[in-house]
Amino acid sequence: MQANPRSIDALFNSQLRYVVPMFQRLYVWQEYPQWRTLWEDVAEKAKLQLEGRKTNPHYLGALIIEGVRPSSPREVKRFLIIDGQQRLTTLQLLLCAFRDIARQKDWKNLDRTISRYLENADPDVMERPDEEVFKLWPTKLNRDIFSGILRCGSRSKVEATYPLVYIGRKRKPEPRSALVEAYLYFSREIETWLSIDAELGKPPEDRAFSLLQSLQQDFCVVEIALSEGDDSQEIFYSLNSQGRPLSQSDLLRSLIFMRAEADKINRDEIFDHYWGKFETDFWSADIKRGGRSYSRLDLGLRLFLMGKTGELVDARRVNEEYKKWISVEPPRYPTVREELADLLRYGEEYKSFDTAPLYNLPCTDIRRIISDCDVSTALPLILFLNLDADVSESDRRQCLLDIESFIIRRIIIGDENKEYNKLFVEIIGEIRKFGRAELVAALRRKLSTGGGTTRRWPNDSVVTEALIQREIYKNLRQPALRLILERIELELRNKKSENLDIPGGLQIEHVMPQKWSQYWPLEGKMIPLNLVQYPFLARDEFESLAQPIRHRNSLIQTIGNLTLVNKYLNPAASDGGFDAKLFEYKNSLLRLNRYFDNEEAWDEQAITRRGTKIAELVCQVWQCPPPQ
Repeated sequence: MQANPRSIDALFNSQLRYVVPMFQRLYVWQEYPQWRTLWEDVAEKAKLQLEGRKTNPHYLGALIIEGVRPSSPREVKRFLIIDGQQRLTTLQLLLCAFRDIARQKDWKNLDRTISRYLENADPDVMERPDEEVFKLWPTKLNRDIFSGILRCGSRSKVEATYPLVYIGRKRKPEPRSALVEAYLYFSREIETWLSIDAELGKPPEDRAFSLLQSLQQDFCVVEIALSEGDDSQEIFYSLNSQGRPLSQSDLLRSLIFMRAEADKINRDEIFDHYWGKFETDFWSADIKRGGRSYSRLDLGLRLFLMGKTGELVDARRVNEEYKKWISVEPPRYPTVREELADLLRYGEEYKSFDTAPLYNLPCTDIRRIISDCDVSTALPLILFLNLDADVSESDRRQCLLDIESFIIRRIIIGDENKEYNKLFVEIIGEIRKFGRAELVAALRRKLSTGGGTTRRWPNDSVVTEALIQREIYKNLRQPALRLILERIELELRNKKSENLDIPGGLQIEHVMPQKWSQYWPLEGKMIPLNLVQYPFLARDEFESLAQPIRHRNSLIQTIGNLTLVNKYLNPAASDGGFDAKLFEYKNSLLRLNRYFDNEEAWDEQAITRRGTKIAELVCQVWQCPPPQ
């Protein structure tokens, strides 16, 4: 590579253009510290020029470029910006603001000179004049606004074209493009500087020429031109390892689009069709994982890679692991286009899990399982089964049912989920080598052979015991418990039942209420509320009831004492006696609540009986294979 100092005049006064490759991030510089620091330096140098004092060059940093062989004799000479696009874009916006002020004040010489730094001459002989006329050509997502600013020709036109937008009753406007804000910032600062009376009393036009002279002579970059054989990608990574860190998706985008550039693939086309769909607020949103924040795109790319490799991938090493995976012979994809199409396919599937209106989804939908049970760690395996596994639709459904059963049964008995991130990815590696005829059995075998509290698939007796005895209301997430009750409701229905959807917003109801002292006697006695809440205080005539109170308090939290009601029924029935409950339950269409029609009393024995029946239904819905 060759390094040389280049003034702004030398950078922009030739017939050439600087192209920001697709792998670069968007324009992100802001007023503080970048714009303000640059302007303060410019204003200081211009003042020295105005006073006729000697100035020394001020270096703005490095600009690393890579020449591109022209595709035709008409094409304007092109350089890819490997590093330095933020400062180069900022300089162009400053020059544009300066040009528009000169144009407004009819300073023709200044207008003509500065315009040469923004646009190339003779567009009528160019290969693609709409693009090649600009000295700088940003990334796709910045391009329209950047070129729009340069074409507006005045600050008022820019403000009218890109106005502040207020939504609803918000006091602050919506964020405006950093490109627009940078232009407006420099326009205001230049106007203010020109209007200040200088010590020597020079008119504004003379001050403007001093400002131009300062920009032309006093500001330089160190231009580093890569030679053939230099690894532009590694240089890009090294230079961007300092300062604002690149995300894993930034790095991976650079990897893909540098390969596309090398293969002479139309980068705009593949950006529009594929990667551009990831450049949205949805994919850029920050998500917390393990105490760290990652963009949703970073996490989606990690899921893709785990689905493809069957290996656990550290969220901080996605790009590195992807590079290893993709750099094989023969290539994994015929072209970068097919590679991006596959990434997008996975991305759209992942998005369907993260944007689905859960309250509208039936409890049989795997997306409800993932969300309500909080098991996003199963997503790599589910994405693999949905997109890449060579299985029939019925076999795929059976695989998903087995995964559901494994998750739900473990939740019911309270087993740990800390091994899930490893387990579900291991399963991909285990089953991907099996063909269509064997994959379902291979998945079931892998789930069945795990042991201990971290990997076992609990059998019917363990699940039944937990449902009868465990305080499931206190120990399960409410969405997961509600989902289990909804599935039991569906299982209770038969072919003669109306096929009514279970409405959203149902609430979990204790049949015998948690505050049962007023209407629910225990062994023939009404128990004071303070003893219900604190059985250890029982004395005298209640002393022998301390243990039965504890037993009842535990039993009312089990699934045998829980049902579903809507928000209107719940307040009406909440803490009443069993007669009041029965009266209210008659309004319910749910089969779960028809159970009580034949019950005359509700006590510990009744709760246990119902818990046993529900346990049987749970084991029917989420079946477990017999021991191997």
